[in-house]
Amino acid sequence: MFKNEGFDRRAFLRNAGMTALVGAVGSGTSLTAAAATAVGAAAEGTNGKFDFDTPYNRIGTDSVKWDGPIATGNTDKDHLVAGMGIADMDFRCAPAITKALEERMKHEVWGYLTVPKSFNEGIVAWNKRRYGIDVDPALLDITTGVHPGLVAALRAFSPPGSKVLLTTPTYNGFYGDLRNSGTLPEESVMKVVNGRFTFDYDDFERRISRNTNTFILCNPQNPTGNAWTPEELTRIGEICLRRRVIVLADEIHCDWVTSGQKYTPFASLPNKAIVNNSLTFKAASKSFGLAAMKCAWYFSTNKELFMATKANNHPDLTTMGMTASKAAYAGGEDWLNQCIDYVNGNHELVQSYVKANIPLIKTYAKAEGTYLVWLDVTGVAEKIGAKEKAAAESKDGRTVTPEQIVERWLTKNAGVALNPGHTYGPGGANHMRMNIATSRKTLELALSSLASALKRT
Repeated sequence: MFKNEGFDRRAFLRNAGMTALVGAVGSGTSLTAAAATAVGAAAEGTNGKFDFDTPYNRIGTDSVKWDGPIATGNTDKDHLVAGMGIADMDFRCAPAITKALEERMKHEVWGYLTVPKSFNEGIVAWNKRRYGIDVDPALLDITTGVHPGLVAALRAFSPPGSKVLLTTPTYNGFYGDLRNSGTLPEESVMKVVNGRFTFDYDDFERRISRNTNTFILCNPQNPTGNAWTPEELTRIGEICLRRRVIVLADEIHCDWVTSGQKYTPFASLPNKAIVNNSLTFKAASKSFGLAAMKCAWYFSTNKELFMATKANNHPDLTTMGMTASKAAYAGGEDWLNQCIDYVNGNHELVQSYVKANIPLIKTYAKAEGTYLVWLDVTGVAEKIGAKEKAAAESKDGRTVTPEQIVERWLTKNAGVALNPGHTYGPGGANHMRMNIATSRKTLELALSSLASALKRT
């Protein structure tokens, strides 16, 4: 039974400013034209400001983050306080994107798509303007997503059965890429110094063998939030260059850096030999909330590496994905900048609230990038006997982890769904990942519900 007595999701949304949208989205009914116009106006806000505060109801839309926890049976749609797992955002997308999609929808023919030259030009311009990267259009290729791009590179450079370096805890999706390419993980657990994760360089190099050809770098790092410094990237890049390990830089979170921090593109390092030993993979999806649009891209300064990857890349692009991404880079920058500032405030709130009110959960140093928070839930696991419960449930070939027990407990008792840390590899035990790209009203309610549930334990 759900323990967070008194929570009424519909009342919360209504009081937070959601009226017609609550019924329309929550019931699966289409918005009226008037309601749709109101939504657009709310998204754009006034005086050039965008509205990130008004909660947006995603329940009933087959959302992995919101409908997924309900499907487990640990909560229901009226008692789920916050879906805070999978890394997509709860904000309405930038108005420039919605406008471009609406315009394309007016042309009611959906034939094969030719990638317009202007799309690649927009990518090149974005990277030059924001980060000073000179991307060669001849060494830029489009792919269905970062995952298919990485798999294409793994198939090019890492034969089935060979090892791929990962620094853990790391994005759990990489393990799926390895399975897809028939490769195996070689995991180097990161160290924590003064609350900040860092590479264990000695361990990293020790794990390189003749059977290790690639390293997947996550920059900024998911789930720990590191925005790696030029010095850190150079040192790890020197090891890879010396030991002939190709760097596959997943920089999909590149546009998300918190206040006072900086994203350093791997391709911007001054040592060109290091850069030439790499490929970079990016997309507009994390920046602009376009995960379902399936459009990404990769580039290199090394023609040989690029062509080998391209030979294994088979992009299946959608017209709307291309339209949305192009519009994001062309007209979404103001929206993104304001969203980054807003989420930075959410990071500050989590740090201060957890420290003051939830002693069973520990945070690390404030994330330098991403809209994710990596939480140490050792205290929660011990309090609810997660290890013992996991052992009791692990039978008949089924393995249950303590993190899954904590995940289930928090969903059931606090109505807050997080990602269990064991899926992020070694170093993920007794941890959970929290996605805070949501309205502050929702975040405040989630934190309060966690605190209340743990106090009752």
